[in-house]
Amino acid sequence: MSTKELKQKVKALQFKRGSKYEFIQKLILSGFFDLPQTTDAIITEVRDIFGKRLKTNEVNVYMRKFMPDLIRAFRPSGHQGNFWVLASTTKEEALQTLNKNKKILIIEEQLFSEGLIKKLKKDFNIEISDLRHNFGLSGNCTAFLLRKILEKLIYITFSRSGIGMKLENKTEPGRLVGLEAMISLCVSEKVKGIPFLMSKTAQEIRGIKFLGDVSAHDPLTNVDIKTIIPQMPYIITAYEELAKKL
Repeated sequence: MSTKELKQKVKALQFKRGSKYEFIQKLILSGFFDLPQTTDAIITEVRDIFGKRLKTNEVNVYMRKFMPDLIRAFRPSGHQGNFWVLASTTKEEALQTLNKNKKILIIEEQLFSEGLIKKLKKDFNIEISDLRHNFGLSGNCTAFLLRKILEKLIYITFSRSGIGMKLENKTEPGRLVGLEAMISLCVSEKVKGIPFLMSKTAQEIRGIKFLGDVSAHDPLTNVDIKTIIPQMPYIITAYEELAKKL
């Protein structure tokens, strides 16, 4: 069955308006499953588009209605959880697509891990949603968002620790110090003897600060996603270290 024929068959299905089956149907017709998608990606897409919460175990239940003729599930070696794709795409084709972006997918699993997202979600819901949409696709947007999350995370953790005033710019009342100064303060300031950032982490994340600055302030230069990927283990570590202070 071709992709066009498959989508025509999906379109003809009748579901109760507003049901979770209808959400999956609309995602298929929109092209969402033209490429392999993780369970977490489905949950995020349903929330962002339809404003409804879909639990992890519910995804398996509702997807069965479309399997195996319309949607197929597969689990690549080394990955946790299923990937979902149109049944018109063979498993071999889907794996080939994933292998081209394997490094990005591994980073995504770490960046959007359940534990880290749970800690960040309340205060960073919009930023995380935007990052999911742009990560691996737009270097400029990704660099800007990673930098923004870092800066906001530092501000919130300092404020909740009762030392937010240390981020104030003494020469410009009403303004905060720059991110470079914030990172230095994260090393020197401690809560119960533990710094907000370990010195090695602080040293390494200056790369993402630079790329974020380029994306926001350099009108003639674009940030390639390939330059961001090597920085990701350090930025994820920084997020995890700071999230402990939330």
